[in-house]
Amino acid sequence: MSESPEGDAQPYKAITRWFVIFMVRTRKGLGLLDKLGKWRVSKPLGWLMLALMPIAGLVALYLVAFLVSVLYFSPQSATIVSNVRTISPLANFLLPGINPYLPLSVWLAIVVAVFIHEASHGIVARNVGMKVKAAGVVLLAFLPIGAFVEVDDKELKQSRSRDSLRVLAAGSGINFVVGIACILLLILTVSSMTPAAKGAGIYGVVPDSPTLHSPAYLAGIQPGDFVLAINNSPVTDLGVLHSGTYYIGEKVNVTVWHNGNTRVVPITLANYTVTTVNETSGQSTSVSYPFLGVDQVSYASLQGISSGYATLYKDSPLAYISYIPTFQRVEQSIPFSSDLSGFYTSPLGALTPAVTNTLFWLFFVNFNLAIFNSLPIYLMDGGQAFEIFLRGAGKGRISEDLARRLTTGTTLALVFALFILIAGPYITGAFAPT
Repeated sequence: MSESPEGDAQPYKAITRWFVIFMVRTRKGLGLLDKLGKWRVSKPLGWLMLALMPIAGLVALYLVAFLVSVLYFSPQSATIVSNVRTISPLANFLLPGINPYLPLSVWLAIVVAVFIHEASHGIVARNVGMKVKAAGVVLLAFLPIGAFVEVDDKELKQSRSRDSLRVLAAGSGINFVVGIACILLLILTVSSMTPAAKGAGIYGVVPDSPTLHSPAYLAGIQPGDFVLAINNSPVTDLGVLHSGTYYIGEKVNVTVWHNGNTRVVPITLANYTVTTVNETSGQSTSVSYPFLGVDQVSYASLQGISSGYATLYKDSPLAYISYIPTFQRVEQSIPFSSDLSGFYTSPLGALTPAVTNTLFWLFFVNFNLAIFNSLPIYLMDGGQAFEIFLRGAGKGRISEDLARRLTTGTTLALVFALFILIAGPYITGAFAPT
C-alpha cells in the first residue's frame, strides 16, 4: 500500500473560502480510513459499487431521455410544458430553503448522503493502495452541508483502470444502495399503515360565515378528526349526507374521534346550494344539500391511498421520485404527507410520520445523488470513470486525447439535455411547442 497520508509533509490549505462556502480540511482521522480499507469486505464492496455505477447511470440516462421526449415530443407537450411553467424553477435545485418543496430538515439527509459518499471513496482508495491526502467538511457559513475526501489525483490517473474505476464508483454505489434500502423500508412501513379509526377523515373545515354556515366549525370539529357515526349509524363516507336520508335543518348527533377519544356533538345540518349552467341553453339549475362544513376523505379512500403507495412499484418503480410529500399535486396520494399522516397508525405508533418522512428524504437524496453523479459528465464521478473506462477498454487503441474528446462530447450533449429540461419550459417561445 502507499505511504500513509499522515507521513505526507506536503503543505495544504486547512481552510478554503469561496464567498460564504468554506472547505475545512484535516488529516486527523485518516487512520480510520486505513483500518476500514483493510477490512475483507472492502474489496468485494468495491467491486459491487463498480457494478452498480453503470446501472445508476443508465437509470439517469433513461430519465433524461424520457423527460425530454415527454416535454417536447409527445402529443401532450404543450399542456405538460404549460404545467411545468406553473412550478417554481427553484424546484430543480436540491437545496432546502431555496427549493420551496424541500423542508429544512432535508439538510440532514444531504449531509448523511454526502458523508457516506465521500467516506466510500476514501475507504476503497485505501483498499487499493491509493493515498488519501485529506478529509473535511463543507460549510455554508456555519452550516455543514457536506463532506469530502481528497484522493491523490496523480495516483488516481496512473493506477490500473479497474482500481481507479472502483474508487470513483464507490460514492455513487453506496448512495444507490442506501437509497434502495430506504425506499424498501419505506414501502414496508407504509404497507403496515392503517386508518387510525373506522370513519370518514376530516382534512379541512369550512369557516363559518354569514353567507355559508359551517356546523362543523361551530361544533369544534378539527382537521385530523374522524366522523364515526351520525345518529348512532356508522359512517365511513360523508357522501351519505347527499343520499336523501338526511335533510337541511335536521338536528343530528355526530360521533367524532380525536386522538383516540370519542365525543358526540349535536349539529344542525346547514344548507349548501350548487348551481350548474347548461352550456347549450344557458339555463341554470340549483340543487341544495345538507351541509356539515368539512372536506373529507372516506375510510375506503384512506385504505386505497396507503395500499396504492405501497404497491406503486408494480406499475412504475421510478414514480417514487416524483411522489414528493410536500408537492401539492400529489399530497393527497401520499399517506405520510402533512395532510394525511394524522389519519394513519402503524406498529411504530406516534413515530410513524417521523420515520416515514425520514426514510423518504434519505431515499430521495441518496438516489438522486447516485444516479446523476453517475452520468458521464466530466465534472462528476461518472464522467471521470467514463474517460478511464474508454482508455482501459481501448487497450492503447484509444488515446488519452481521443478519450478526453469523447468524454467532452458526451458531457456537452448531456448538459444541453439537462438545460432544456430545467430551463426550456421557462424560456418563452424558445423550446415550448406552440
